[in-house]
Amino acid sequence: MKKTQDHAMEQQHQRPIKHADRLNRWLTLGANLGVVLGLVILIVEVRQNAALTRAQMETGKNDLLAQIELSLASPESGAAWIKSIRAPETMSDLEVRMVESHLVALMLQWDHMFNMEAIGLVSQDEARQHIANTAPYYFGSRHGKNWWRWQETGWEGTPMMEVAGPIVGDLDEDFMLRYLEGTRLGSEQSDPAKPAGTEVPR
Repeated sequence: MKKTQDHAMEQQHQRPIKHADRLNRWLTLGANLGVVLGLVILIVEVRQNAALTRAQMETGKNDLLAQIELSLASPESGAAWIKSIRAPETMSDLEVRMVESHLVALMLQWDHMFNMEAIGLVSQDEARQHIANTAPYYFGSRHGKNWWRWQETGWEGTPMMEVAGPIVGDLDEDFMLRYLEGTRLGSEQSDPAKPAGTEVPR
């Protein structure tokens, strides 16, 4: 009889322990789920912040390029720019300085791209492609390439020379001259090539 009572008391004593263990397991599971959910939310927020930062930096990059182009549209800057392409030897010191300000601005825009790459907002290929796309229109002239050579020492050992250096070095120094002629309607360079085998009417 005593053994039965002791067994009953032991069972009654174990029930709260089992209940507490079960509760602890549920609490632990809930805490783990909370941690996982918190990590998911954090990852989403980080990605959203990264996307927002990239959008802001892309806007800044595009704004800078737009400012360069708008500045070149002014009569004085435009005239100096054209002279740097057609007759760079005849440029005055003031005209050289005016053109230089635009080349410096473009290099700062490229440096902006390198900063975006450094923090993981763009890839190295994207930065290189952007430079390859814009470089001919600013450095594709005798004056532009000569000016670039004078900047190499100051940027030595930086991504500017490692990435942009070879791109600018390979540019055709007559690119902008051909571009000016090719975009002028009625010029020989703007006329499309005649299709092969086409007979010219008499």
